[in-house]
Amino acid sequence: MNLKIEHELLYEYTDAVHLEPHYLYLQPKRNSLLTVKSYTIEINPQPDIVAKNLDATDNTQQILFFSKPTTRLHIKAISVVETTEFNPLSFVYHPFQNSQLPIEYSEQLQVTLMPYLVKTGITTLVDQMARQIAGGVNWNTTSFLTELNKFINTFAYEVREDGQPNSPETTLLTKRGSCRDYSVLFMAMCRVMGIAARFVSGYHYGDPEQPQYLHAWVEVYLPGGGWRGFDPTQNCLVSGKHIPLGASAISEAVTPVYGTYRGSAKSSFMTSVHLIEL
Repeated sequence: MNLKIEHELLYEYTDAVHLEPHYLYLQPKRNSLLTVKSYTIEINPQPDIVAKNLDATDNTQQILFFSKPTTRLHIKAISVVETTEFNPLSFVYHPFQNSQLPIEYSEQLQVTLMPYLVKTGITTLVDQMARQIAGGVNWNTTSFLTELNKFINTFAYEVREDGQPNSPETTLLTKRGSCRDYSVLFMAMCRVMGIAARFVSGYHYGDPEQPQYLHAWVEVYLPGGGWRGFDPTQNCLVSGKHIPLGASAISEAVTPVYGTYRGSAKSSFMTSVHLIEL
């Protein structure tokens, strides 16, 4: 499937401000099942310098440097990608005992996956709920992940384009949140079970007649299967209709646009996302 993605962001300020360096994660992340055919970006005002590199977790990062004051920042990224649909459950756990929880990684993998196993934000309530779900499926790894997807999907969904995700316990207690909140909770409950989990920012191609937004989901590392994606917002597995921009152990590390400004002005923010099948 070939998709064209248009992502537009507009920041407006009530008075002229000085923009500090801005970090962008807007270029789709290539992998064996996703090809980036083209990527262009328009930025107004034009930065003095645009530095493009790979960050610490192999995501494409652009850093914008500005010197002149401005009352607005307009960014428009246009990408064309080709995705391949696949069966996300077509693998065999190896060692096979990891088909049951808790996951036990080899010593080498534990070192590699350490950042994705950190139990930040895991309270007693989050821990107990994860274990309750695991017990309900007889501690089967795949069943736990799919049941966790279903459980979080029953929460009340809300769109929130800016700000930090809520804590796992807040989302669990209120049973509501955005895709980012759902993903942070999903990660925390996976880590209770010893499953390495990372946050993914990107897009999901669903019903073209519905409003489209930036999206977030989770990838977990399964011995024998590698990184596999789960989307509690859609209650589905990632299988060819998700386009990642960046992945990290920390949700804040792959915010599509992150930066600050100097000045006393107030700011407003608007964004739009459009995915078109070609």
